[in-house]
Amino acid sequence: MRLKLNLYIVFAVLFIVCSCKSTTNDDITNINSVKTQEFQPDIMIDWWKVIYKHVAYQRVKPPVASRIYAYIGVAAYEAALPGMVGYNSFEGQLSDLKDLPRPDANLVYDWPTVITHAVYLSTDELLKRFIHGSESDFKDLKEKQLNERKLAVAEDVFQRSEKYGQDLANKIVEWIRKDKFDDTRYYSFYKIPSRNNNPELWEPTEATADPCEPYWASIRPFFLDNGEQCHIPLKVPFSTDPDSEFRKYMNEILEFDRNMTEDQRDIALFWADDPGETSTPPGHWTYIMNYAIQQENFNLEQAVSTYALVGVGIADAFIASWYTKYKVNLLRPKTYAQEYLDMPEWEPLIETPPFPEYASGHSVVSTVAAELLTEIFGENYSLMDSTHVSIGLEPRKITSFRDAAMEASMSRVYGGLHFMFAIDAGIEQGLCVKQGIVDKIKLRKDNTLNISNK
Repeated sequence: MRLKLNLYIVFAVLFIVCSCKSTTNDDITNINSVKTQEFQPDIMIDWWKVIYKHVAYQRVKPPVASRIYAYIGVAAYEAALPGMVGYNSFEGQLSDLKDLPRPDANLVYDWPTVITHAVYLSTDELLKRFIHGSESDFKDLKEKQLNERKLAVAEDVFQRSEKYGQDLANKIVEWIRKDKFDDTRYYSFYKIPSRNNNPELWEPTEATADPCEPYWASIRPFFLDNGEQCHIPLKVPFSTDPDSEFRKYMNEILEFDRNMTEDQRDIALFWADDPGETSTPPGHWTYIMNYAIQQENFNLEQAVSTYALVGVGIADAFIASWYTKYKVNLLRPKTYAQEYLDMPEWEPLIETPPFPEYASGHSVVSTVAAELLTEIFGENYSLMDSTHVSIGLEPRKITSFRDAAMEASMSRVYGGLHFMFAIDAGIEQGLCVKQGIVDKIKLRKDNTLNISNK
């Protein structure tokens, strides 16, 4: 009798456990509300435009910009998710993202209202070190979007959606604050390794330049295990020997510099993406996404999925790249030319940024972005990239995302910033990061990345 009773208890416990919500990717679809795919993507495109502007004006560094875009993409995605059939949450897939609030499946919500609150509060957290509290652009956009939604939905739906958006944003912000970014603001001042007896080591090429984010590899990744996961060791040994392989790569840069074509110069300047003038490479690729989303007439569901997926890919690309940069710590071509080629006045076409040479960050980031966008929009996708019209550069035609990534990579050789072997390593590292997201992230419940439904 006791054995029989114990078996009843065991089966009862198993029934209770199996009946509970045991995974973060159970179906949370809200069937009583208008689906996310019924809305246009304008709400997010407007946010990207104002964020891009301020990231540029405030001279936000490229790694930091990637963090901003990634978190905002995730916030928008999770805000829209209950209105998206067949999609998984990032909860349980991205590092430490858990316990997100979920809306009541029996009530009606307005997903654009939820998105506006989630994005506004996340943006406020991510830009708090850069934007003065009286800055009105973000508040004005929030009020504009909310006023439009007030006219479109019932008051109880609007208020309920506001509350859910705020609750979700509070949890996203709590997650953001634990990624060690704030900790790195208080780390001890980075001491540049001495080049005495180590001539291959990097040092800033401008006397007033501080090393850019030397502790970035300690930031919590989104889906990679750590920055080291996709590390590519240096394959070309440093040498000052005129007949060495290393010298041949330096000579290649000088050859481009002496005989640069107009198209090569245009490529170098178009993909420079300097802080202060632009929103840096993460912003450039976000604008490219905007153009593709608008050209394909994507709905809001497709848009937030694209922003989130590519955003976290780019962010982890920076973490992987910065790990390798400060691990290898290789000098820049400018230093090599001035010190070992008796060319003390030589300057590259593009101003050398204040971080180590190897591997090419443009190559890592652009490869990840291009590979993910190719997964979404397809091979040989064409569009006009007008990102830099505001700073006087002509639009440039993109015939495929991969070709655009190769242009971005080669721009750093034409500009005199990278050796070709650093480009090759950056592409290899980017492919590793992209594979990491494909292996780790299950965006849709059928385990595909079929956002465009092509």
